[in-house]
Amino acid sequence: MRLSGLPFTPSSPPSPPPLVGGGGGGGSRRGWVCLVLALVLLIPSCGRKTKPFLPQKTTNARVVDLKGAWQAGYIELKGRVSDSSGPGSSATGARVLYAVYSANDPPCDGCPIEFEGFHTFGTEVIGKGGFFCKIPGALKGNIYYFEVQLLGEKGGVGPPSNRVKVTVE
Repeated sequence: MRLSGLPFTPSSPPSPPPLVGGGGGGGSRRGWVCLVLALVLLIPSCGRKTKPFLPQKTTNARVVDLKGAWQAGYIELKGRVSDSSGPGSSATGARVLYAVYSANDPPCDGCPIEFEGFHTFGTEVIGKGGFFCKIPGALKGNIYYFEVQLLGEKGGVGPPSNRVKVTVE
């Protein structure tokens, strides 16, 4: 007996839908994936397993009341050295960060200043309770921003000074 309009006869069952993933062999691929995953998880990793940390600074010395002025041919920076760890500065040098802007296109008040780089100086810039530094090469028509960080005995960087602005006209 044949039913009209049906693609199959009652004596032949419909074929099953195709398997997702291309059919047979799916189990072996899954097995390989599980094996590789297990190996990756079981392989010991290298390196020390400790919590991340920031390196400790080695000095509490900082420049306070930093002031800057344009003198004929150079910029002069000076300030007081304050060390909260006690008398006698533990500073062995200074890092002077700088940024240069054109006087025609200065940053707005309150805008962040991106320092371009820094110069490192030795103990010659640190005197009896004070910081003094001459920076040559300043060009007229520019605005310079400076910040100073004192360096400790082991190369650690202390806290930053206040930021100063020097206009070279």
